[in-house]
Amino acid sequence: MLIAFYPPLWAKLLNLAKARMRLYVAVENAFPRLEDAVGGQCREVLMEVIAHFEAQGWEVEAGYYPTHKLDMCRLLFNDILTFRSDLKKVAIKSLRADYDLYPPTTAKMEEQRIAAVKKKADDLLNMARYLHGEPDGQGRASNFAHRALKNICLAFYYSNSSKCLHQFTEFQEYVLYRALALVATMVHALLSSFRKHGIDNSAQVNSQDVDEAYTMLNETILDVLDHPHHGPKLNAMLTDWAQSGMTGYVTKHKPTERTRNEFAPILD
Repeated sequence: MLIAFYPPLWAKLLNLAKARMRLYVAVENAFPRLEDAVGGQCREVLMEVIAHFEAQGWEVEAGYYPTHKLDMCRLLFNDILTFRSDLKKVAIKSLRADYDLYPPTTAKMEEQRIAAVKKKADDLLNMARYLHGEPDGQGRASNFAHRALKNICLAFYYSNSSKCLHQFTEFQEYVLYRALALVATMVHALLSSFRKHGIDNSAQVNSQDVDEAYTMLNETILDVLDHPHHGPKLNAMLTDWAQSGMTGYVTKHKPTERTRNEFAPILD
């Protein structure tokens, strides 16, 4: 059942619930299972937002919750899929420009162009080059600092959408670690697709590979945070990204060794 079915105040309530569910996905559990989420987190978020409306004295139209509460929870879960699809669209826009995923002009044949893009994607994934920005002033690595990651984070988490996450205080001070991991996971999945196909074939992204990448990237972030030099540097960078993003807003399976190299920080 679409949100257009509901009267105005319920539609407003459900849009806020969608935003709060997106916050949960970004910072707690990026890949909840349907059977767990509909009767669990989706219902919990819905009840929290209903309580918020009641506390504000906003009386929603009577008779909808008892009859349609399951439909409402399913609506929230379906929006999780939309949320991840929207992230994929933002990432694809950034991917080619920020990683220069174009074939050289010297490649005239289609096979040459595809082979060139495959190689570029493979080079980026090798030793996790897709994660690394320019070395710092001491000549040391900058983990999770690639401009693509920053551009995607800012475009996705700090846009002017009504369901955008910058409206929550969690995102107003710094980009949260799991939110960064989710963006990096999507980039890894898309680059893996380019490495395999040489073209945008993101519709065929393997969900198990994405889950594994998300787990590995969260572990990688923890490794960086534990380092005396790279941990504080990562925190400072994520704070700086959030400040940039908030400008103009009012604040309120076992991986193989090769796979592991695709998530490896450089803790020099």
